[in-house]
Amino acid sequence: MHNKKGIFIFLWCIMLFCGCQIAAEQLEQGLSQQTESVSQTEDIEKAEVADVVDGDTIKVYLDGEKYTIRMIGIDTPESVHPDQSKNTIYGQKASEYAKEIFQEGQTVYLSKDVSDKDKYDRLLRYIWLEMPEDVNDEKEIRQKMYNAKVILDGYANAYQYAPDDTLYSLFLSFETEAANEKRGLWAENGLNQENIQKAEQQQQKLDAIEGEYAFIGNRNTKKLHSPLCSNLPKEENRVYFQYMQDAIDQGYVADKRCLGE
Repeated sequence: MHNKKGIFIFLWCIMLFCGCQIAAEQLEQGLSQQTESVSQTEDIEKAEVADVVDGDTIKVYLDGEKYTIRMIGIDTPESVHPDQSKNTIYGQKASEYAKEIFQEGQTVYLSKDVSDKDKYDRLLRYIWLEMPEDVNDEKEIRQKMYNAKVILDGYANAYQYAPDDTLYSLFLSFETEAANEKRGLWAENGLNQENIQKAEQQQQKLDAIEGEYAFIGNRNTKKLHSPLCSNLPKEENRVYFQYMQDAIDQGYVADKRCLGE
């Protein structure tokens, strides 16, 4: 009898120990998830809307300074381009959409992808209309992030510009959704025409250089670019290559923003 009682007490202790260990693991997992959630939002910047430039650009006050924000992952038709021939009625409508969303003095929340600024010294940001709890949650992105909403409502295209393209695939699916349902400018073919024109212009550039050179190096920075890259060096600093390996052999490194890895 005493032996059975001893065995029972021994087994009970084991079960108690295992239960405590499981509880401790669950607590640790919960704390880890909480810490991860905090780390996802701790770098978000609180800003105040100053004014709207166009559908994908606004100005804000951040830490007492005024900044221009170029929104990541989207592209709207032109409305304020210095070359008036590039401005369209669709760009005006995209700008009007932005002005309906953003009001002077409105609080917004800014998050980065990889880069801080573009070549025009504009801050590159995702703009949240409400503070997100999880910046990676699709539901929150749909409901709270302007960059996503403007695509979903049919006033912008998804736009890929490495290395700030973490959400590009998701944005592309939003664009397909908006196009299929003829939302916003899709009902007027306003976004599709812009894409066709851009594709034709890029192809014309490629056709013009075919057989001459395929890569442009910057003799000062030793960076190697595609001829279609938006940050090409000045003419006096350019070195032309037909093959990438020739440039690499001379010490050039691919610019990840237009040539990837």
